[in-house]
Amino acid sequence: MKIFTKRFNLIRIILLILAIGSTLTFFIGDVTSARPPSSGAGGVLATILVGDRPDGIAYNPSNQMVYVTVLGSAYNSPGKVAVIDGRSNKVVANLQVDSNPEAVLYDPANQQVYVTSSASVSVINNANKITKTINVPFGAVALAYDSVNNDIYVASVYSNVVSVIDPSKNTVVASIAVNSPSNLVYDSSRNYVYASSDYAQTVTVIDASKNGVVTSIQYCSYCDPEGLAFYPAAGNVYVANFGTGTVSIISDSTNRIISRLVVGNNPFVILYDPGNQRIYVANYSSRTVSV
Repeated sequence: MKIFTKRFNLIRIILLILAIGSTLTFFIGDVTSARPPSSGAGGVLATILVGDRPDGIAYNPSNQMVYVTVLGSAYNSPGKVAVIDGRSNKVVANLQVDSNPEAVLYDPANQQVYVTSSASVSVINNANKITKTINVPFGAVALAYDSVNNDIYVASVYSNVVSVIDPSKNTVVASIAVNSPSNLVYDSSRNYVYASSDYAQTVTVIDASKNGVVTSIQYCSYCDPEGLAFYPAAGNVYVANFGTGTVSIISDSTNRIISRLVVGNNPFVILYDPGNQRIYVANYSSRTVSV
């Protein structure tokens, strides 16, 4: 199950969201290692009951709300989005969405929140109302925001397609054939979208200005590329390789792998922190975070 993290604009530290049962535990602190924080370095701010299997998370700075996708007690059970007021740490709304809600993303240009479900994307406004449900191919699991064209990219892993949504109309304006895309990241320096696939063992590069595939980078048969992060200072894309316990670094100028770093066992989620220009990697089996 994916656990997403979001850097809050209200604070200048890392917020880790730990999905435990049906609650969210908000840990506040300066995270530089996998060890527990020393005295005074951080602590649990709140534990919030949201429902069975919380998954994705995003923060909306315009209304100071946190949006959490909740899968429910069983596969294909009705899904929901729990809305938490970031000022009080209380759930203020539960929005019904289609089954298997996973990814959630905030669009700063239009101040809307997008949520993937099995075969749709729900649009939530600042008043915490669902304004539209957009049909997309089955298996929608990941989102990325193109800050140049203000488009939303949706990866449908079981349909072999990345859909492009125009937020001004909230309609699908393009469909790009990609083999089993499961994670997305946007590269603002090149206006590229990178899509990883642990099924196809590839990372596909999409030119967002043309909505066409530039190239597909082949990985080994057991690498299992998963989470993606873009490091703008160097123009590099970091890829967590679940199968090999490594992070590969792709140069966006050549779209080739230029380095590999050994991390913990089964790295899955990866995040870039612009405040300290570091990459954080969550290692699933090691139960550690590599920095």
